[in-house]
Order: sequence, then structure tokens, then C-alpha cells
Amino acid sequence: MESSFEAEPALRLEALCQNPEEPLAMPLGRDEAGVWRSDWSPLLALMLDKDLTQRVRAARFHSSIAHALVAQAIAVREQEGIDCVGLAGGVFQNRILTEHVLSLLAKAGFEVLVPKLLPLNDAAISFGQIIEGNASDA
Repeated sequence: MESSFEAEPALRLEALCQNPEEPLAMPLGRDEAGVWRSDWSPLLALMLDKDLTQRVRAARFHSSIAHALVAQAIAVREQEGIDCVGLAGGVFQNRILTEHVLSLLAKAGFEVLVPKLLPLNDAAISFGQIIEGNASDA
């Protein structure tokens, strides 16, 4: 029987992280709808680089994603004046990523909100849709 550790690559990456590593720069730009998006393509070469240990690749991956998320938050703040960020979604079940993002956002002067009564993952999507729908009607 296959263990869950072997079955879940994302859990392997999280488990391999031990020390912070330098992030890769991921280009940030706005798409045709005006949404800020990071180009993840630099991560492909990193993850395939056999000259680096798995631990280094995992740590750089997590650090790169965390820095990209903060860069997006900063871009939105500069554009919209928003300084409060809510973290939700299954990706934030990853302790390493969440702790890194929380730390970087705090250093950048953001107020950060995380769910306490609802699950972080997709189980709370319907609740968020209700809240958004009610706010849009106001």
C-alpha cells in the first residue's frame, strides 16, 4: 500500500523544507482583465535542477511562492490602497508557506486575516460566496 507521503507531492515539498532559501524572482504583471499574476515558469527549471538537493529545491520553491504572493499584495496596495490581506484556500494548509507569507506580509505592513471558525480550504467557499453576494447587494 502506498503511503500518503508518497502520494502527495505537495506534502513532500513541505516536509523537505528545513532552512529558508533565496527566492527566485517571478515576473509580476497584469493580465487583460487587470488581475495581477505571477509568472511561475522560473520555478520549472528550479524544480528540475538535479544539481540542487531536494531540500534546497523545496525551500526555494516555498520561498519563491511566498515572495510572489507578497509582491502581488504590494501591487494591489499601490493600486487600490488596500493594506489588509485575507489568506484562505487549501494552499494555506501548508504550514511552511503560511508562516512565511504571514511573516513577509507583516514586515511589509499589512494586516493579515486568517480563518479561525471556518476551514481554510474549499469547504468554506460557499460561505465566502454568501458574504460577497450580500456585500455586493448593499
